[in-house]
Amino acid sequence: MQLFWSKGYEGTSLQDLLEATRLSKSSLYESFGNKQSLFEAAFSRYVESRATHLLERLELAASPLAFIRECLLAVLDDAERATPRGCMLVNVANEFSTRDPAVQRLITLATRRFCGVFEQAFQQAQAAGEVSDAQPPAVCARYLHCVMSGLRTQTKAGMEQQELRTVIELFMASVS
Repeated sequence: MQLFWSKGYEGTSLQDLLEATRLSKSSLYESFGNKQSLFEAAFSRYVESRATHLLERLELAASPLAFIRECLLAVLDDAERATPRGCMLVNVANEFSTRDPAVQRLITLATRRFCGVFEQAFQQAQAAGEVSDAQPPAVCARYLHCVMSGLRTQTKAGMEQQELRTVIELFMASVS
Protein backbone atom coordinates (compact mmCIF):
# COMPACT_ATOMS: atom_id res chain seq x y z
CA MET A 1 0.00 0.00 0.00
CA GLN A 2 2.75 2.43 0.98
CA LEU A 3 4.63 1.74 -2.24
CA PHE A 4 1.64 2.36 -4.50
CA TRP A 5 0.74 5.43 -2.44
CA SER A 6 4.21 6.93 -2.85
CA LYS A 7 5.03 5.88 -6.40
CA GLY A 8 1.65 5.34 -8.01
CA TYR A 9 0.58 2.34 -10.04
CA GLU A 10 2.67 3.03 -13.13
CA GLY A 11 5.72 4.07 -11.10
CA THR A 12 5.74 0.86 -9.08
CA SER A 13 7.71 -1.90 -10.77
CA LEU A 14 7.41 -5.62 -10.24
CA GLN A 15 10.85 -5.52 -8.63
CA ASP A 16 9.62 -2.85 -6.20
CA LEU A 17 6.70 -5.09 -5.25
CA LEU A 18 8.88 -8.15 -4.78
CA GLU A 19 11.22 -6.22 -2.49
CA ALA A 20 8.40 -4.61 -0.51
CA THR A 21 6.44 -7.84 -0.02
CA ARG A 22 9.51 -10.09 0.28
CA LEU A 23 7.71 -12.56 -1.93
CA SER A 24 9.08 -14.43 -4.91
CA LYS A 25 7.60 -13.64 -8.28
CA SER A 26 5.64 -16.91 -8.31
CA SER A 27 4.33 -16.34 -4.75
CA LEU A 28 3.24 -12.80 -5.60
CA TYR A 29 1.32 -13.99 -8.65
CA GLU A 30 -0.09 -16.95 -6.75
CA SER A 31 -1.29 -14.70 -3.93
CA PHE A 32 -2.64 -11.79 -5.97
CA GLY A 33 -2.87 -12.93 -9.58
CA ASN A 34 -1.31 -9.81 -11.05
CA LYS A 35 -0.09 -6.29 -10.28
CA GLN A 36 -3.55 -4.81 -10.86
CA SER A 37 -5.18 -7.13 -8.32
CA LEU A 38 -2.49 -6.36 -5.75
CA PHE A 39 -2.99 -2.65 -6.39
CA GLU A 40 -6.75 -2.93 -5.98
CA ALA A 41 -6.31 -4.84 -2.70
CA ALA A 42 -3.82 -2.24 -1.45
CA PHE A 43 -6.12 0.64 -2.40
CA SER A 44 -9.12 -1.02 -0.75
CA ARG A 45 -7.05 -1.52 2.39
CA TYR A 46 -6.08 2.17 2.34
CA VAL A 47 -9.72 3.23 2.07
CA GLU A 48 -10.90 1.02 4.91
CA SER A 49 -8.04 1.96 7.23
CA ARG A 50 -8.49 5.69 6.54
CA ALA A 51 -12.27 5.52 6.96
CA THR A 52 -11.90 3.63 10.23
CA HIS A 53 -9.32 6.16 11.41
CA LEU A 54 -11.63 9.05 10.51
CA LEU A 55 -14.55 7.49 12.39
CA GLU A 56 -12.36 7.00 15.45
CA ARG A 57 -11.23 10.63 15.24
CA LEU A 58 -14.86 11.79 14.95
CA GLU A 59 -15.77 9.85 18.10
CA LEU A 60 -12.81 11.28 20.02
CA ALA A 61 -13.08 14.86 18.78
CA ALA A 62 -14.08 17.63 21.15
CA SER A 63 -16.99 18.35 18.80
CA PRO A 64 -18.08 17.50 15.25
CA LEU A 65 -16.95 20.95 14.09
CA ALA A 66 -13.54 20.40 15.72
CA PHE A 67 -13.30 17.10 13.79
CA ILE A 68 -14.03 18.87 10.50
CA ARG A 69 -11.37 21.49 11.22
CA GLU A 70 -8.88 18.77 12.28
CA CYS A 71 -9.46 16.92 9.00
CA LEU A 72 -8.61 20.04 7.04
CA LEU A 73 -5.60 20.90 9.18
CA ALA A 74 -4.29 17.33 8.86
CA VAL A 75 -3.58 18.14 5.22
CA LEU A 76 -0.84 20.48 6.45
CA ASP A 77 1.00 17.55 8.04
CA ASP A 78 1.76 16.21 4.57
CA ALA A 79 3.20 19.61 3.57
CA GLU A 80 5.96 19.13 6.16
CA ARG A 81 7.27 15.99 4.44
CA ALA A 82 10.30 16.32 2.18
CA THR A 83 8.17 14.90 -0.62
CA PRO A 84 4.45 15.24 0.10
CA ARG A 85 2.63 12.16 -1.14
CA GLY A 86 -0.90 13.50 -0.97
CA CYS A 87 -4.01 11.43 -0.50
CA MET A 88 -3.92 8.00 -2.10
CA LEU A 89 -7.51 8.43 -3.32
CA VAL A 90 -6.66 11.72 -5.04
CA ASN A 91 -3.47 10.23 -6.48
CA VAL A 92 -5.31 7.20 -7.85
CA ALA A 93 -8.11 9.35 -9.29
CA ASN A 94 -5.55 11.56 -11.02
CA GLU A 95 -3.49 8.64 -12.32
CA PHE A 96 -6.34 6.49 -13.59
CA SER A 97 -9.08 9.04 -14.29
CA THR A 98 -11.85 6.98 -15.87
CA ARG A 99 -9.70 4.76 -18.10
CA ASP A 100 -10.06 1.62 -15.98
CA PRO A 101 -13.62 0.66 -14.99
CA ALA A 102 -12.50 -1.57 -12.10
CA VAL A 103 -10.40 1.20 -10.55
CA GLN A 104 -13.10 3.78 -11.31
CA ARG A 105 -15.54 1.66 -9.30
CA LEU A 106 -13.06 1.58 -6.38
CA ILE A 107 -12.61 5.37 -6.60
CA THR A 108 -16.37 5.85 -6.50
CA LEU A 109 -16.73 3.52 -3.51
CA ALA A 110 -13.86 5.25 -1.70
CA THR A 111 -15.35 8.67 -2.29
CA ARG A 112 -18.72 7.49 -0.98
CA ARG A 113 -17.04 5.93 2.07
CA PHE A 114 -15.18 9.11 3.02
CA CYS A 115 -18.16 11.33 2.26
CA GLY A 116 -20.25 9.08 4.49
CA VAL A 117 -17.97 9.83 7.42
CA PHE A 118 -18.04 13.55 6.63
CA GLU A 119 -21.83 13.46 6.28
CA GLN A 120 -22.06 11.93 9.74
CA ALA A 121 -19.87 14.74 11.10
CA PHE A 122 -22.07 17.40 9.47
CA GLN A 123 -25.24 15.74 10.76
CA GLN A 124 -23.83 15.87 14.27
CA ALA A 125 -22.54 19.44 13.81
CA GLN A 126 -25.92 20.63 12.55
CA ALA A 127 -27.74 18.87 15.40
CA ALA A 128 -25.39 20.59 17.87
CA GLY A 129 -25.94 23.97 16.21
CA GLU A 130 -22.24 24.23 15.31
CA VAL A 131 -22.81 24.73 11.59
CA SER A 132 -25.57 26.11 9.43
CA ASP A 133 -28.32 23.74 8.38
CA ALA A 134 -28.91 25.68 5.15
CA GLN A 135 -27.42 22.79 3.16
CA PRO A 136 -28.02 19.07 3.62
CA PRO A 137 -25.19 17.22 5.39
CA ALA A 138 -24.51 15.16 2.25
CA VAL A 139 -23.86 18.33 0.23
CA CYS A 140 -21.58 19.71 2.96
CA ALA A 141 -19.73 16.37 3.04
CA ARG A 142 -19.07 16.46 -0.71
CA TYR A 143 -17.95 20.07 -0.41
CA LEU A 144 -15.51 19.12 2.36
CA HIS A 145 -14.24 16.17 0.31
CA CYS A 146 -13.63 18.38 -2.72
CA VAL A 147 -11.86 21.04 -0.66
CA MET A 148 -9.67 18.43 1.01
CA SER A 149 -8.82 16.90 -2.37
CA GLY A 150 -7.83 20.31 -3.69
CA LEU A 151 -5.78 21.06 -0.59
CA ARG A 152 -3.97 17.72 -0.92
CA THR A 153 -3.18 18.45 -4.56
CA GLN A 154 -1.92 21.94 -3.77
CA THR A 155 0.17 20.57 -0.90
CA LYS A 156 1.86 18.17 -3.34
CA ALA A 157 2.37 21.11 -5.70
CA GLY A 158 4.19 23.04 -2.97
CA MET A 159 1.64 25.68 -1.98
CA GLU A 160 2.70 27.55 1.14
CA GLN A 161 1.08 26.49 4.41
CA GLN A 162 -0.26 29.98 5.09
CA GLU A 163 -2.10 29.95 1.78
CA LEU A 164 -3.54 26.55 2.64
CA ARG A 165 -4.62 27.84 6.06
CA THR A 166 -6.43 30.72 4.37
CA VAL A 167 -8.43 28.24 2.28
CA ILE A 168 -9.22 26.21 5.40
CA GLU A 169 -10.49 29.28 7.24
CA LEU A 170 -12.60 30.29 4.25
CA PHE A 171 -14.14 26.80 4.17
CA MET A 172 -14.85 26.90 7.91
CA ALA A 173 -16.47 30.31 7.61
CA SER A 174 -18.63 29.11 4.72
CA VAL A 175 -20.18 26.25 6.70
CA SER A 176 -20.75 28.18 9.93
